[in-house]
Amino acid sequence: MEINEMESSLNGKFFMAGSPDGEILVFNSETGERFGPYKTEFLSGGRRMCLSEDGELFAAGQYKGNTTIYETKTGKEIRSNEFFHAQRLRFSLDKKQLWVFYSDMQFIVTLGEKLQDLKHNISDIYPDAEMPLTLSGDEKQIKFPGKILKLEKMVMDMFPQNGRVYCALFGGGMKCFSKTKKELWSAENNPGEIYQKIAYCGKFNYVLGLGFKAEEPRTEPFHFVDVRSAETGELVYTVGLYEGNYFTFTDCGIVASNGDFYELQEKDFVLKEKRFDMLT
Repeated sequence: MEINEMESSLNGKFFMAGSPDGEILVFNSETGERFGPYKTEFLSGGRRMCLSEDGELFAAGQYKGNTTIYETKTGKEIRSNEFFHAQRLRFSLDKKQLWVFYSDMQFIVTLGEKLQDLKHNISDIYPDAEMPLTLSGDEKQIKFPGKILKLEKMVMDMFPQNGRVYCALFGGGMKCFSKTKKELWSAENNPGEIYQKIAYCGKFNYVLGLGFKAEEPRTEPFHFVDVRSAETGELVYTVGLYEGNYFTFTDCGIVASNGDFYELQEKDFVLKEKRFDMLT
């Protein structure tokens, strides 16, 4: 199976892989159990697939067309709705809502009947733990409860953790904010390197930045992981990823699109014998 996109649940206990022809695989990252492949209308680009925290539901969609929710164990379609634009998908923690992002945001009520449009008063409906969300068309804004933080560069990825908000900016490294929008620290990436995804490791209190080398001529490895202190942003170590073209984080490491699993340790990533079956 050719893979051109990978995503994890927010807790890293489940992850999924998508192919150019719309096939989706879902994995339990702890047991290695695999579900699928399932045929969907998924088209890569942005982040048009996501998983619920318990792994029971996944969603996949198109930029312009249907976004569909499926049952992970069976591939059964739960519900489908058509959107004019869909760039990113995300489940609420309770699975009752699937949020569909573009310049503004709409959502599907997962366990109900009505498709709701929430282009206004968005901050009124989210509990604090669900923040932050990118809502601007150019994705240069982070919306906190009742507040908007404007940034100079596009937000590539973000997450809230322990009363803080961590984000990676396009060509702008990482930043950490308090929930009152105060900048707590900033960490620059190397010239010509861009962070694609970031994640949190509670075991060591690290923030992980998955990145790639954009400038030519590129030197191997093309992809890497910067491991930083979640408290200060200080770089602890960097590991190059030599195999695989796409990657996603789990709760204890990172998985490559060829099935390799790298376990996060205090001072290094270690390639393990454990592999995930990416073949169909």
